[in-house]
Amino acid sequence: MNCIGGKCMTRNRQDEYEIIDASNCGCASDDVNRYPLASDPNAALQNINYKEYLQMTEGDYTDSNISPSFISGRDVLQTGIDIVGRILGFIGVPFVGQIVGFYTFLLNQLWPTNDNAVWEAFMAQIEELINQRISEAVVGLAADNLTGLHNNYDLYVEALEEWLERPNGARASLVFQRFNVLDGLFTQFMPSFGTGPGSRNYAVPLLNVYTQAANLHLLLLKDAEIYGERWGLNQTQINSFHTRQQNLTRDYTNHCVTTYNSGLDRLRGTNATSWANYHQYRREMTLMVLDLVTLFPYYNVRQYPIGIHPQLTRDIYTEPVLYNRPAGQNLCHPWLTANTNITFSELENAFIRPPHLFDRPENIVISRKRHQSPFNAEHYSDLWSGHRIQSRYVNDSSLHEYSYGENTNLITTINPSSRAINRVDSSIINLRNPFAGVSGVMQASFLPNGGGFTSVVNPPNSGCRDTYDTIDDLPVSTNQEDNHTLSHITFYDFMISGRLDRILAPMYVWTRQDVDLTNTIAADRITQIPLVKASSIAGITVVKGPGFTGGDIIQMFGVNPVFPSNVSTNIRVQSNQSSPQRYHVRIYYACSGSSDLILRLGANNINARIPSTMSPGEPLTYQSFNFRSFNDPVTLAPGSNEFSIFRTSGAAILFIDRIEFIPVNPTREAEEDLENAKKAVSSLFTRTRDGLKVNVTDYQVDQAANLVSCLTDEQYAHDKKMLLEAVRAAKRHSRERNLLQDPDFNAINSTEENGWRASNGIVISEGGPLYKGRSLYLPSANEGYPTYIYQKVDASKLKPYTRYRLDGFVESSQDLEIDLVHHHKVHLVKNVPDNLVFDTYPDGSCSGINRCEEQQLVDVQLDAENHPMDCCEASQTHEFSSYINTGDLNASVDQGVWVIFKVQTTDGYATLGNLELVEAGPLSGESLERAQRENAKWNTGLARKRAETERVYQAAKQSINHLFVDYQDQQLNPDVGMVEITEAQNLVNSITDVYSDVVLQIPGINQEIYTELSNRLQKAWYLYTSRNAVQNGDFNNALDGWHATTDATVQQNGDMYFLNLSHWDAQVSQQFRVQPNCKYVLRVTAEKVGGGDGYVTIRDGAHHQETLTFNACDYDINGTYISDSTYITKEVGFYPETEHMWIEISETEGAFHIDSIEFIETQE
Repeated sequence: MNCIGGKCMTRNRQDEYEIIDASNCGCASDDVNRYPLASDPNAALQNINYKEYLQMTEGDYTDSNISPSFISGRDVLQTGIDIVGRILGFIGVPFVGQIVGFYTFLLNQLWPTNDNAVWEAFMAQIEELINQRISEAVVGLAADNLTGLHNNYDLYVEALEEWLERPNGARASLVFQRFNVLDGLFTQFMPSFGTGPGSRNYAVPLLNVYTQAANLHLLLLKDAEIYGERWGLNQTQINSFHTRQQNLTRDYTNHCVTTYNSGLDRLRGTNATSWANYHQYRREMTLMVLDLVTLFPYYNVRQYPIGIHPQLTRDIYTEPVLYNRPAGQNLCHPWLTANTNITFSELENAFIRPPHLFDRPENIVISRKRHQSPFNAEHYSDLWSGHRIQSRYVNDSSLHEYSYGENTNLITTINPSSRAINRVDSSIINLRNPFAGVSGVMQASFLPNGGGFTSVVNPPNSGCRDTYDTIDDLPVSTNQEDNHTLSHITFYDFMISGRLDRILAPMYVWTRQDVDLTNTIAADRITQIPLVKASSIAGITVVKGPGFTGGDIIQMFGVNPVFPSNVSTNIRVQSNQSSPQRYHVRIYYACSGSSDLILRLGANNINARIPSTMSPGEPLTYQSFNFRSFNDPVTLAPGSNEFSIFRTSGAAILFIDRIEFIPVNPTREAEEDLENAKKAVSSLFTRTRDGLKVNVTDYQVDQAANLVSCLTDEQYAHDKKMLLEAVRAAKRHSRERNLLQDPDFNAINSTEENGWRASNGIVISEGGPLYKGRSLYLPSANEGYPTYIYQKVDASKLKPYTRYRLDGFVESSQDLEIDLVHHHKVHLVKNVPDNLVFDTYPDGSCSGINRCEEQQLVDVQLDAENHPMDCCEASQTHEFSSYINTGDLNASVDQGVWVIFKVQTTDGYATLGNLELVEAGPLSGESLERAQRENAKWNTGLARKRAETERVYQAAKQSINHLFVDYQDQQLNPDVGMVEITEAQNLVNSITDVYSDVVLQIPGINQEIYTELSNRLQKAWYLYTSRNAVQNGDFNNALDGWHATTDATVQQNGDMYFLNLSHWDAQVSQQFRVQPNCKYVLRVTAEKVGGGDGYVTIRDGAHHQETLTFNACDYDINGTYISDSTYITKEVGFYPETEHMWIEISETEGAFHIDSIEFIETQE
């Protein structure tokens, strides 16, 4: 379809003052060129003083994960995993980047609903595990203190953000004042979380709370090191805060680890039940406490000034895959109660691997063996009887095989190396008789797409069944990097002593998916490699970590000086740089005596003298460990490098956790990048440099900023400074003019009013070659349910009779629909080819993407796009603009502008970003006159709709009022039944304009009154259901609660469910309880179809009964016959003399339809 008299807007063909009018496709119309804006939009811009933007280093990143007010056990684990994952990403870059958004994320995770629901769930989680309840007084004090910390942390973050955006002396003073107050409150309140005299006895159940609070405090203290000088602190004050941070890191770490071990020791026992509790506590507290404690030292800005990515190499064990259904199914019982002879040590030794080098499986070969039900060869199943695992250490060519259980020729091979497995769904069968039994896994699915196996079971329905999904104990995050991947499987094949019982049970082992499997050394940040990621060791053992290292550590024994190579470890690393890169190298170790080490890389040996850090015989604590650097830097060549660490002297045991590489003079971009950056920044501004060009988009600003960021400080410090001033000024203008909240998608579905609302499955990505900020991915629709994201721009932000423009950049899309909705809808469809991402430029930082050259290539392709003359061609352009005009902004209704992106097809998708809704300018001339006519027409239609809505509203309200006996809707009218409530509901449902016709989730103009009435109806339904002693008396849950013959069915007619007795021998009955000697009323709404009678009989245990009879005579009223398709309500009073009651339904012939049955207590 051709656009009428105009052209579609592109990035390179817009006149500086041209504004395109809105049409259904978002293309131009004659009206635009004939009737321009009233004035040049750039005229209002003032000359920019770039010095005001020198310290604008913050982006608007406020990623948060708003949790529900009710937090389940799995939600608690997910919260802990998400927090650890976000911190790992945060400390992977210098701390000053995105700090406000990072704090906002943490606060939103811990206080998603402005209450302490998450913290209360933290406490409840451990209370249940160790069977110890925290006293109400301790919980109350902790809750009050947490509320105070939350409120003051919010104030601090607010002040910090304002100061970072607009720094001056007054704001610096305010933010430091709030920093001091918050620091003091942490000092005052931390004892109430498990270390003070009143809470010390509850240190274990308070451990989650203590750990999270300690984390917030340490993150706060590091800000003094980052910003202290700019706040006006002298070096002595900064050093004092730094020393305090390090001391508290030690104290907080030691308390968390000691308390964790105390809880673990409390659960250690001798039987299987104690092991199960022990095992669950170990897993959940590793995820919630130890993982987070491991990150505390990385907040030391002096130790890690340029970012680091810590690697958590510990193992997580989910539950053993055993039959565990509650007792009562035939002869089958949960394994814990059925197998009391299994000991704690048997389970621990069978299921838990000893400390080991970090490895990942290449393949898993699962064996199956046919097991028969004891004494019954006709009942059998092929059960998982054992398996073999071939694993590989990091960068090691050799395979190491582990064998478990009984291996056979009936095998299934799983290849986890081809795709990470983050979930296993298993089915268990228990074949049992009174004398013996066998149970094991008959089916397992390794997800996603990891394969699996299914066994033969005969007969198909034999045995007791159970299922186990690891997602219940190890949640799968939407952020893939935060997930865990299958790393091993252990197995226990055991016979119960004194019985003919056999149990075959695998256990899945997991490690974090973000552990680097290639030991890649980065050029722009510190790289950490745990020593358990070595490819081989000699004279060294792997031992259990102390709890704060994120995994196991290595132990070097004393050496014979004549043969030092007997104690060594070999590590292979990878350098992705195009030229050799130099690094300082240091280790993190503990030793009770001095020793010497050699780091050998090729033919080069570099020495390090290792001083003692602890006394002989001391346990490993936080203060036992220290850093030691090798004397000289090492040079890593491009590609693979192998180095070894030898111990050449020392008799004391030496523990090493990790080795770290600190880059020396990281690689910078060349001089041509400066020229490209200058051109990009210059193109943003008008000739006078006092404002942005009218056709500049937020995407162009970001890409110019990317080019500037790639410049080297050493060579181009002055040029970079000036260009940053300019591009920050441009970005500031771009953000200030943008009427969309959260354009970077940091807080989707948050509690903030008028923010982004989105369907499930939306993916937010950060970085990459095409976006500097965050981008949005809309997946395909699912079974008729579209994927969408939308936002409302409130009318208070808009001006009457003004044109607004929506801009954005689409990386690629299929069937992406873009809607702007005000009085009318502007619709745009984008089908953009995926032709801008180059395989030669992988995602990553500047070391992975040559952003300067990459942006030049992208610009070439964008400029080469055909300048479209119709909407079909316009749908394929990467950049888009769409326009909408406002009316008079009638104050009686909150109109606003809805911005909607959706995909409604099963093969559609979209990746987009840099969204902005900006004011284009006031309407004038014919555009204004047309908008006024359309506005008057809309107001007339609105008045007509309101009049009709008021009529329906009053009728529905009156109908609902009759349902209750009081104005507070606390008591239902005793004469009211389902018929009356349904009639009221039909009136409410007749209200129109409740939701938008564009996206169902968007409220219409009548949603408020509809919600008001619907809430009252919900109360009526609740009261109706609650007062009925008969369970499922309306048959909405089919025959749940009823005993019925096969001839009795529940059928549906529209929204109504009814019981249908279609044969004379059909019967339905129910037993229930009541209060004896109270007055009740039996009320039945039913219809009798055809001849015969329908009976509803009520009786008590004293053989008193009443019967309501329905027949054709019910429809002969005063000699006038009415249709027998009408439901009639009958009732009868009853005084039960016993607690137990029975109700029975039957008929003699024809059909008997029962809509509802009530047995309700009434007042005398």
